[in-house]
Amino acid sequence: MPTQAYTNSYSRVWFQEGGPGPSRARTYQGDWKAGSASWGRGDLTVIRQPDPDVYGQFIRVGRYRGEPSDPELPITARYPLQRSKLLRVARGDCEHSLQIHMGQCENPQDFARGWQKAIILEGAAIRTWGTQDLGALGPNENAPVNEDVPFVGTDLYEVVRMTFSEQTPTLVSREMTSVYVCDNQQCAACGLASDGCQVVIALEGTVAASPGQAPTVIYTRDGGATWAERPVSSLAANQIGNFIICAGAYAIVGSADAGNLNWILLSDLVTGAGSWTGVTTGQTTTTGVLAAWSLGATENWFSGEAGFVYFSDDPTNGVVAKHSGSVTTQDLNDIHAFDSNNIVAVGASNAVIRSTNAGVSWSLVTGPAVGVVLNAVWMRSANEWFVGAANGNLYYTLDAGVTWTQKRFSGDGAGQVRDIVFATPSVGYMAHSTATPAGRIFRTIDGGYSWYLMPEGTGSIPTNSYVRSLAVCDDPNVVFGAGLGTGVDGFLVKGA
Repeated sequence: MPTQAYTNSYSRVWFQEGGPGPSRARTYQGDWKAGSASWGRGDLTVIRQPDPDVYGQFIRVGRYRGEPSDPELPITARYPLQRSKLLRVARGDCEHSLQIHMGQCENPQDFARGWQKAIILEGAAIRTWGTQDLGALGPNENAPVNEDVPFVGTDLYEVVRMTFSEQTPTLVSREMTSVYVCDNQQCAACGLASDGCQVVIALEGTVAASPGQAPTVIYTRDGGATWAERPVSSLAANQIGNFIICAGAYAIVGSADAGNLNWILLSDLVTGAGSWTGVTTGQTTTTGVLAAWSLGATENWFSGEAGFVYFSDDPTNGVVAKHSGSVTTQDLNDIHAFDSNNIVAVGASNAVIRSTNAGVSWSLVTGPAVGVVLNAVWMRSANEWFVGAANGNLYYTLDAGVTWTQKRFSGDGAGQVRDIVFATPSVGYMAHSTATPAGRIFRTIDGGYSWYLMPEGTGSIPTNSYVRSLAVCDDPNVVFGAGLGTGVDGFLVKGA
């Protein structure tokens, strides 16, 4: 089936001054047009050496790529009689966000749904500012004046409409507590080629009816086309698995019931080899781990019961306590690290704690909702955070919790906000369940300034009670969700 052709009259420009974020409005620029986008990926140079069989000849032995350039997107705009926005922005020398929305029958001024596809230029800064002729020497030169402004960004990608499909319902029989993408983009020269969204692991973590069954990992190596399962043999049938992550070469399952981390080589997990090992070093069953965030193989953070926060540079050796309940003794339900120094954990009774020095010291932050359980946190910068709460509301702060603002979305104030993840500075996802209950997934493409209910495409999200955990990958148009289906069945879904 041939692809649908695109013509350039079906595009409109949106501009988010200051870049994506919950407090920065995006504006429809009806008198701007996008020019020809370009992105130099680096010159390719061939490596040769003398042919061992023939004098005067050389053979090719490889090639290498030079330094890539940044993506560019020129904008042409009508030069106004009023003050020029583009000249003002150029004088400020900041980074912004440009979006080119494309469609046919949609409303171009509907930011959330008025497109079939959008191109986003992140970190867009003005390289030069200029105009066409500002004057005329005769009536034959009379013409509109345009501004010509090339933007240079840090990243360029497309956003497309998504639909949802339930994954492996025959394997999933109990609530899914966690899902995680353990993959990176890779060329075939390094093994199996991957777009960074192929290897996904999910945890069937709760205890079923007596006598129970140990937590089970559901995994795929082909982006969800096929799935398999494997029990976490180092956990007992009455022990809940709270989360699953990847830390370097290992898959890690945490259990507060067991007060341990359970690890296996990811390569063994997905091939049926090896075995699980449980490590209790650093934990107890009353201060066990509840959530985790990995910055990489040697930087892993865990939030736990009774206000404990743990760190591990090698989860196969256990954890060390970085906070032992001195600032708060509330259970900490989620943790996120923006970088090696800045970490935030949230939990019961409006508990929020932060560290700005890699966990050496912690401070108590006044949370956004007095007495309310906080379920999820995502740091967009050292000072800009989103927090999801059990009262069904979403909150953000721009000043590290000194002040909080509620970010409204359809159906807020009921049910629960259970998870928040971002794939890029602009594109993020939120899991919200209604009081019915019914699980829903929201998307933002402007850094959290607005959130809209998915899917944009046809159909709806499959029936479920709630989505508890979300996972994203290198493609901002792919998201996985895990939670509870109907009754006691688990729920695993893919949006793509």
